[in-house]
Amino acid sequence: MSKSEKQLINIENSDIGILQFCLKVLYEHENDDLAWRLVERFGSVSGIFSASHEELMQIDGMTDRVATFFTVMRPLWRQAQLRAVKGLTLATEREIAEYAAVYFMNEYNPSDVCVCLDKKYRVYHAERLGMDERVRELAAIVCRRNAQKIVLMRLEPRLNTKPVLPSPERLKLLIKMTKLTSTLGIEFVDYVEYYQSAFFSLRRATGGDIGAYHVFDAKEDRVTPWKNANADISDYYTAAVAHTIEKNLKK
Repeated sequence: MSKSEKQLINIENSDIGILQFCLKVLYEHENDDLAWRLVERFGSVSGIFSASHEELMQIDGMTDRVATFFTVMRPLWRQAQLRAVKGLTLATEREIAEYAAVYFMNEYNPSDVCVCLDKKYRVYHAERLGMDERVRELAAIVCRRNAQKIVLMRLEPRLNTKPVLPSPERLKLLIKMTKLTSTLGIEFVDYVEYYQSAFFSLRRATGGDIGAYHVFDAKEDRVTPWKNANADISDYYTAAVAHTIEKNLKK
């Protein structure tokens, strides 16, 4: 075994093992030579999953069936990689929106997630809220994980192309949650409802924009702490309820 191969093993032992296993199943026999050719060409297993079908087909020994496998499995690989990353920064609206998009990929049931961040907005823990007592559960998570900042995300597995608003019940819950984080001295970075390729940002809404946005329309602005998050959400809650009532009266 060459020195370069030994270095690759030290760097990506587990990933290389997965790659070799996948190729063995796909070809129904050992194909380690192809595994090494792929890694040498694309630099890493992650690079293989990021390659196009045409680029994969240029590798000696590659078949259309196997190249299709890598391109089809790319979203799942990226999702697994993102969930495993420690220290990923969520400092802009775009980063939060893209994180939610990948985190909830291929899921079809509503769910709430608390993402714990350190002082530099780096992700070090993400946990689902599964209890009916969401505020109590949130308190347990942030205290147990010693969170400095948090992002709350909710999956709404439906297609939304028109402006939407969180329900009044959801807004009441958020007011309770922000009061809790304020009491504990934790920065409430944002609350995001994620739909199919679109999202609703509470931070953006309290800044004057209400509605659903495409993930790639997210702003690049850096997150700044809310001076009075509780008041902002309370005021927005009043405006949102009034907006909903007005819309219903026009029907």
